[in-house]
Amino acid sequence: MKDLPLKLKVFLGLLYIFTVSSLVVLYNNVTFTFHRISYIEIVFFGILLAVAESFRIAYKEMAISTGLAVLIASIILFGPLATSVIIVLGFSLRVRKIENTYQHVFNIPIYQTLYNYCVQILPVIYAGLVYYKLGGTFDTNNLWSKIFLIFIFSIICLLINTFLISILFSILNNKNPLYFFISNIKLSLLNSFVMTPFGVGLAYMFSHYSYGGVLLIIFPIVLVRYTFYLYLESKNQYIETVDTLMHAMEARDKYTEGHSRRVSEISTKIAKQLKYDDLKIERIRIASLLHDVGKIGIDDGILNKPGKLTKEEYEIIKSHPEIGYNILKDIKNLEDILPIIRNHHERYDGKGYPDKKMPEELSLDVFIVQLADTIDAMATDRPYRKALTEEEIISEITTYSGTQFHPKVVEAYLSILEKQKKAV
Repeated sequence: MKDLPLKLKVFLGLLYIFTVSSLVVLYNNVTFTFHRISYIEIVFFGILLAVAESFRIAYKEMAISTGLAVLIASIILFGPLATSVIIVLGFSLRVRKIENTYQHVFNIPIYQTLYNYCVQILPVIYAGLVYYKLGGTFDTNNLWSKIFLIFIFSIICLLINTFLISILFSILNNKNPLYFFISNIKLSLLNSFVMTPFGVGLAYMFSHYSYGGVLLIIFPIVLVRYTFYLYLESKNQYIETVDTLMHAMEARDKYTEGHSRRVSEISTKIAKQLKYDDLKIERIRIASLLHDVGKIGIDDGILNKPGKLTKEEYEIIKSHPEIGYNILKDIKNLEDILPIIRNHHERYDGKGYPDKKMPEELSLDVFIVQLADTIDAMATDRPYRKALTEEEIISEITTYSGTQFHPKVVEAYLSILEKQKKAV
């Protein structure tokens, strides 16, 4: 732990202290004491949690796990304090395969193990406290009448857990924790809504049919886990396809290296300013990354020519939107971005290429990528001119708003710049 950044040391230290303090307070609170002491049952649920966590599905900075169902069942059956013991046992016994290496409690740093305990125990404690204050009880009496409160417990548990994980990633990546929180909260909430009924079912089956009842509920939980796996595997393959095309594109064109990522950043900001939802923002981001993929089909001599292009060479360059469209049209999951790829050089006045379409024939998405592409091109040194200043770029896009560019998109970009100036 001595090699960790100071900021991370402070965060982990405070997290450990706060967790231990919370457990001490919880232990002395008669409301939350063990109301059903059976060490065999606690060990059983600890092993059940270990198995669930060993087969969790990683996605970006977060993970989908059926372990939430086990935690919900544990909180219902045993209460927060016993569930904390189950968490320690479960996370001590879990084994994860990461990059062909098996990780377990004996080959990961102790501070990481303690962190794993804390980010699971604290949500259970404080979500359990809210659950109890709202009238919930830690038993299986009238279990289905408490389903609404159990959903509240589950959501609060996931919110706290996601927030604590987001703080860690914000320290490691030097970004605002809200960036990671917002990026992953929807996936966490989806996990919560899916696993909560299974957690209630697990508690019910165990209380009525003992260990045999658990076996009956395990099959549908495993089935849901497999469905999550297929969905996230599809998402990962989609991302890998985009990355492969990006690398192929950047290998062909020196100018394109970095350009597509910058266009993606600008496009994403504009889409957010225009109040696009997450799904549309993701579509804009992917389309921006691949908008110049058609340049793969352009001759190197033209693509990397140091001087100004001839009229014939420029006409060849202008074919890249159609080439890009043809490259991507048969790739699964990229259908939604095809119109953006083909039309990102169309103009608001209908004088663009390749099809000279009018604005009413195009989505606003096209004009977002078109403006972002032009802005980055103007802000970059080219063989035949120096990069324009921000003032010059603003003058250009303002002058050509309503002819080359969509006025609504220009207005959104100017609003972004205004906000950035005020924030400085």
